[in-house]
Amino acid sequence: MNEINLLGKQKELRYVNVYNQLFKMINEGTFREGSRLPSEPELSKLIGVSRTTLRQALSLLQDDGLVNNIRGKGNFIVKSKSINNIGLETIGHPVYKCMNNTIDNVEMKLRIEPSTDYFNQILIKKTAAVVLADRWYKSKDKAIAYTLTLLPIETISSLNIDLNNQDEFLKFLENNIYKISNNILVEIKYSTAGNFAAKTDPLSDKNQFHLIQETIYNENEIPIASNKHYLPIESSSIKFHPQK
Repeated sequence: MNEINLLGKQKELRYVNVYNQLFKMINEGTFREGSRLPSEPELSKLIGVSRTTLRQALSLLQDDGLVNNIRGKGNFIVKSKSINNIGLETIGHPVYKCMNNTIDNVEMKLRIEPSTDYFNQILIKKTAAVVLADRWYKSKDKAIAYTLTLLPIETISSLNIDLNNQDEFLKFLENNIYKISNNILVEIKYSTAGNFAAKTDPLSDKNQFHLIQETIYNENEIPIASNKHYLPIESSSIKFHPQK
């Protein structure tokens, strides 16, 4: 029995050792930030291990955010980012907290529709009409995340929001709504609907997404908005930083 456990430990250490070797090579600059790693056959030959062991080590590097696998292109060294200890434990826009890429532009489209039972259920209240806002978060002209926002018409009237001033409305959705909110219910789910939801701007070839749903409440505990944020799993990370 002890011999079996020892063999299992040795097998485990093999890919851990490969992980440590690759980790050192990345940090020492053997593989530059943003560069593509050699192909699996080349890299396994370079290190002297099987492709199976190499894949196990690469999966650990991907989990740690050091390597990003792009289907059909290979494995790339992720550019280092400044450490941000603020996660979803505080009120604030989750797209900016969770996306690994820098967002340099946000495109928005608005529409007003009569409410439905579905909208009423999402907003946890009955309303005559809803404002729907689509937002595409872009980096270098490519959509990398998408948000659908629902607001009951009462939110628009009570806060004197001018929907004709789209710049101010975007500022409200991106920043001010979090400043006036009293608390937010956050639900995190796995989704394959991100590309479909994002309509004309698909986000990921892998079609795997973090779905972060927010129900935003005012000081009177009344829902004032609901957000659905779709973030590609391969380019985002969900973090919490609990404190006593």
